[in-house]
Amino acid sequence: MSTKVAGELATDLVHVVKKLSALRNHLPRLHPAIDASSYPVLIALKQGDQRVSAVAACVHSDISTVSRQISHLVAAGVAEKVADPQDGRAQVVRLTDEGKQIIDELAARRAEWFRSMLTGWTTDEVRDFTAYLGRFDQALTHELERNTHCGKQDA
Repeated sequence: MSTKVAGELATDLVHVVKKLSALRNHLPRLHPAIDASSYPVLIALKQGDQRVSAVAACVHSDISTVSRQISHLVAAGVAEKVADPQDGRAQVVRLTDEGKQIIDELAARRAEWFRSMLTGWTTDEVRDFTAYLGRFDQALTHELERNTHCGKQDA
């Protein structure tokens, strides 16, 4: 692949990321106390009970930021801190029933949003795009691991 083509892809991706970010701020809130910046934390918690440090690694953010987000989610009643069953001195965070409902609603709305946005695409085109996106995600993960010495964490 040429540097020119790689540069065009990089520019297009910058535009896509900016547009997704702009759209995120215009979507209706699923809970009055939760903004879109907390969704990656909620998605990470859907995987199961985790320490704050594990959530931070999963969402590729610093512990202090994620700790503040989790405190906000706990105050909103969508997450809770409980004793770590492996080490009672530590705590893990988990979704409450309300938090699980919110994340399920988020997934359903996101799927519907993408379905409506991709009207005109065939199922095969969406599957091809998904495969390429997955392949690109693997390249990003490899680059992240190479630069941060961090293992793959799904967000």
